[in-house]
Amino acid sequence: MFDELQEINRCPAPWERYTADQLWTDPWVSSQMLAFHLDGSNAIASRSSEFIARVVGWMTGRFGLGPGKRVADFGCGPGLYAQGLAATGAAVTGVDFSPRSIAYAQEQTAAQGLDIDYRCQNYLEFADPERYDLVTLIYCDLCALSPTQRAKLLKIFRGILRPGGALLLDVFSLARYQGLCESRSYEFCPGQGFWAQEPHYVFQNSFKYEPQNLALDRYTIVTQDQRREVYNWLQHFTPEDLKSELAAGGFELLETLGSVAGDPYDSESDEFAMVLAAA
Repeated sequence: MFDELQEINRCPAPWERYTADQLWTDPWVSSQMLAFHLDGSNAIASRSSEFIARVVGWMTGRFGLGPGKRVADFGCGPGLYAQGLAATGAAVTGVDFSPRSIAYAQEQTAAQGLDIDYRCQNYLEFADPERYDLVTLIYCDLCALSPTQRAKLLKIFRGILRPGGALLLDVFSLARYQGLCESRSYEFCPGQGFWAQEPHYVFQNSFKYEPQNLALDRYTIVTQDQRREVYNWLQHFTPEDLKSELAAGGFELLETLGSVAGDPYDSESDEFAMVLAAA
């Protein structure tokens, strides 16, 4: 037991494991994530309904979306942005590796009479002969990827953008990182909790990594029959660091913003956004 507790509380090496599939494809956990996505009053899995509507409106005007335009929404989830973008008349492709989210998105698309090309796959393996006017990566998805994964994704983006096309993404800021604290906790859940239907214990360890500006929430879920772990890595950026990384990936900065809704940049905010073009 002592050795097990030592392992549970061990600080992993940066990017030691990648477990995003457990968060988004586990049948029970993905059902909880979908419920959070669809609760328009909170920002646990998606931002509020009001904010999403503002994002769609801003993107429509900023990028001239409408008939004849193509948009690729990476990490589309249940299609909350994709539906609004498709309503402009643009051809929209949504990519996500949660079968539950994609199934819901497809149902909603059919019910609304929209035509959206949803693809259930890991976007790090995305390939398409089509070229897009706009590629989006929203809700700070880039921050959950290792440097190697980020470089791979940027290469994919460059390959699918039309000449004159744009990439829109948002990330967590250094201000957010500086407000984080390392911590350890555990709790007993009698059942029907976020991580499992059956009774379980959850150990949460939060770590910070200097000077990488990297944070990790490591969850160890223990049921009567198994122990599993979820690693939630979050990279934090300064605009200068992100600009340099994106330039190395072949992108030129067009705008630095406070959000993907076009808000002004604020160095004290937890997030910021960038509009980029292939260099």
